[in-house]
Amino acid sequence: MDQSAPFLNDVFEWPKGAITSYATTSDGIKIRTGVWAARNPIGTVFVFPGRADYLEKYGGLANTFLDKNLNVLAIDWRGQGLSERLLQDRNIGHIEDFKSYQNDVAVMINKANTAKLARPWIMFAHSMGGLIGLRSLHSTPIFQKAVITSPMWGIEMPPILKSGAPIIMSLISLLGKMETYAPTTNSETRILHEDYKSNKITNDIQNFTLLGRQVERYPELQIGGPSTAWVSAALAEIEFQIGNEPPSTPALCFLAEKDEIIDNLAVRTFCDRWDNCDLISMPEAKHDLSMEQKSILAKLLFELDKFVKNN
Repeated sequence: MDQSAPFLNDVFEWPKGAITSYATTSDGIKIRTGVWAARNPIGTVFVFPGRADYLEKYGGLANTFLDKNLNVLAIDWRGQGLSERLLQDRNIGHIEDFKSYQNDVAVMINKANTAKLARPWIMFAHSMGGLIGLRSLHSTPIFQKAVITSPMWGIEMPPILKSGAPIIMSLISLLGKMETYAPTTNSETRILHEDYKSNKITNDIQNFTLLGRQVERYPELQIGGPSTAWVSAALAEIEFQIGNEPPSTPALCFLAEKDEIIDNLAVRTFCDRWDNCDLISMPEAKHDLSMEQKSILAKLLFELDKFVKNN
């Protein structure tokens, strides 16, 4: 049975907050989900967030969907937000196998079925959520369409580090350090320790400030760098998914041209193989399109609205 959960809306102050609750996955992890219910729903959007994200961040996007009579269902993935953390050091972003996230997806599906959320069901996936979503589109054919922003189908890193990653992971594994911070990362939460001018997330200074204020006021939402196990699992999942045939689900993918977090070439290459996927380039955008400047966000929402309405 679901238990009520907090929704910390006093920083962003979105017009309508989510109804949040906790549920337990099949492997025993406590997960927070949130539902924004439309008055006269004509469908439901499932939000698959990125790494280090949390429900409160997606309130603005949710309210946009509500205006279009779409319910919204979002989640805090295991190990982040107000879902159960997996290590004693709660700031380490950790996973041992990306397939485990599908147990979290199952919680969303069960929630949607129990609440009888209106169909069709549409996936909105960002960054890491785009990688999790690829497996879901193959294994759980319940989504009529998928919208994907800055998908993590490749991770941006120096060529020498990329080529040496398997060796580095093997050495760290032999040392028994897979649950420690990955090389070059630490417990610091990026948004609190980056200068606005050099940040990799958004060009919008107001949203940049609010993102920092949210985790500063509610440190329980914070997450630092990933564990070595997370990096190893992410690279293995990327290799598997990119080597796999793309799903048949109609999709719209947005690529931020100034993204320094994901590998844009990998995204372009995969989209070229996905017959039902249209790729839209966002020339001035950084990684997090839903947190971007109004002009960039307006283009995103315009194209998204056309795609959702198109039969």
